Amino acid sequence: MDLVEKQKARAVQERKTKLITELYLMDVDKTRDGRKLEDVSLFTLEHEYINAKCRLGRELA
Repeated sequence: MDLVEKQKARAVQERKTKLITELYLMDVDKTRDGRKLEDVSLFTLEHEYINAKCRLGRELA
């Protein structure tokens, strides 16, 4: 694995960690289909995060 690939992998892992932390703070610990947050792709985490933020916004409205 060259340097660029390592940097990309690290950036993806850092983003996943940040999203998981944010989702836990919003009381989300699993995806809508029941998978653990740690077991899903970055794409899925981004989708779950957007959905959680939208739900939170609707609750506050």
